Amino acid sequence: MSQQGGSQNGSIDWTQWVPIFPLPNAVLMPRHILPLHVFEPRYRVMTQDALTSGRLIGIALLKPGYETKYHTLEAEIHSVVGVGRIRREERLPDGRYNFLLQGLTRARILDENHKLQYRRARLEPIAPQPAPCEVELNYRMNLKRLLSSPPLRELAVQANWLGLFDCPDLSFSDLLDVLAAAVFPCSEEKQTFLEEPRVAKRAQCLCAMLEMYREQAHLLCDKSTRARSWPPINCEN
Repeated sequence: MSQQGGSQNGSIDWTQWVPIFPLPNAVLMPRHILPLHVFEPRYRVMTQDALTSGRLIGIALLKPGYETKYHTLEAEIHSVVGVGRIRREERLPDGRYNFLLQGLTRARILDENHKLQYRRARLEPIAPQPAPCEVELNYRMNLKRLLSSPPLRELAVQANWLGLFDCPDLSFSDLLDVLAAAVFPCSEEKQTFLEEPRVAKRAQCLCAMLEMYREQAHLLCDKSTRARSWPPINCEN
C-alpha cells in the first residue's frame, strides 16, 4: 500500500463536496482506522476521485429498510457521518481497492449532490463539547479502573487500550471515540455515540457499557466455577 504523509488531521475545505460512502454496518469514529475493501464500480470511481483530491470520504450508516434502494442514490442514511482521510491505499489489478480510512471528525450533512455515480455532500463539522476538568478526570479514572481490573484487564492489555491513556496527542474526546469503536457491539449503538457531541455524555455511556461487560463476565465466571451438588436433582437412584 502507498502511504500519504502529512499531519494527523490536515485541513478540510468544508465548502467542497465530500464523497459519501453509505454502508449498512460501519461507523467511523474520529481517530479510529477503518479498513475498507471497495469492489462496486461506482465506489471504485468514488475512491479514485477521492485519491486525486483531498483523500476525504464520509462514512454514512444506512438506515433500516435501505435494501430496496441500495443500488440507487436514494437509500436513507443517518445525517451525522464520520469524515476520514485515506492514509494508505492499494489498487488491485482488476480495479478494486483496499484502503485504510482514518477518522478525522464528526460532521452533519447539510446538502447532497447526486450528479455523479456516487453521493456527495456538503458538511459542517460537529465540534466536541468538552467536559469540565474535574468531570473529565473522574471519568478518566473510572475508565482506567474498569480496564485495569479483572475481568477486562486481559483484553485491555491485548488491545493496548491502557496505553491510550498516556498518548499526549490524544484528547479525552478522541480517547472515548477510539475505545467506543472497539467496545460497542453494533453499528446502531456506535451511530448514537457518534451523534453525541457532549464528551461527558459519551464518557458516561462508555463507562456504563464497560460496567455491563464486567458484570456479565463475572456472572459467566461464577456459573463456570460454582460447585455442583451431588447427586443431581433429577437423579432417581
